[in-house]
Amino acid sequence: MRIDIWSDVVCPWCWIGKRRFERAVESLGAQAPALEIHWHPYLLDPQADETPVPLREAYAGKFGGAERAAQLLRQTQQTARGEGLPFDFDRGQVRVTTVPAHRVLALAAREGDADAVAEALFHAHFAEGRNLADPEVLVAAAAAGGLGEARVRALLRSSEGLDALHAELAQAQSIGVQAVPTFVIDGRYAVQGAQPPEVFAEVLRRAQAEAQDGGAAPGADDAGACGPDGCAVPDPAPR
Repeated sequence: MRIDIWSDVVCPWCWIGKRRFERAVESLGAQAPALEIHWHPYLLDPQADETPVPLREAYAGKFGGAERAAQLLRQTQQTARGEGLPFDFDRGQVRVTTVPAHRVLALAAREGDADAVAEALFHAHFAEGRNLADPEVLVAAAAAGGLGEARVRALLRSSEGLDALHAELAQAQSIGVQAVPTFVIDGRYAVQGAQPPEVFAEVLRRAQAEAQDGGAAPGADDAGACGPDGCAVPDPAPR
């Protein structure tokens, strides 16, 4: 079963959503389908560049002051730790462009293990406060997915993958991806947000049953059946 995930590596809910999706798959046990996961890029902050800006400062400007920013970070960290994720927003996180990180992820999808690299990038940012535009950080994260240092440095020195990245970003806009994480399951259901594991599990069961029944698309009665923020959307992803 194909799983398409639109995500950004500085999106806290993307790591939370990834972990909840994994828990959903585990909950299905022997009934879980074999999964083919494809990561797709999304830029939460397309105006960001490689100049590091303290994350708390950036949040204060975006959300109406330091107190509100601190509250949002505290609440998000509490939720993440409840999922077993070692978030620590006191580690000096910075706002930077995630374009280089997405290029490394795309390379991992072609030549390594993209899921492992995504996990390493999330951990570097949220648990360690590392700068995701720093080539040294990207090289270390890429190693988790089996990519060699020389290959990653060559990628980052070149324009390799930039055209494909921009094409994927344009595709996300064209199919209506407006928030991350967005999970498209078997080209049948789009689930937006870090939904509870039970929601993901129900969507996986539903998609699997439909595939076994001959590929019937969701009908009108299915709309909203997957949870408060999960919606049935036929074939929004490339096959």
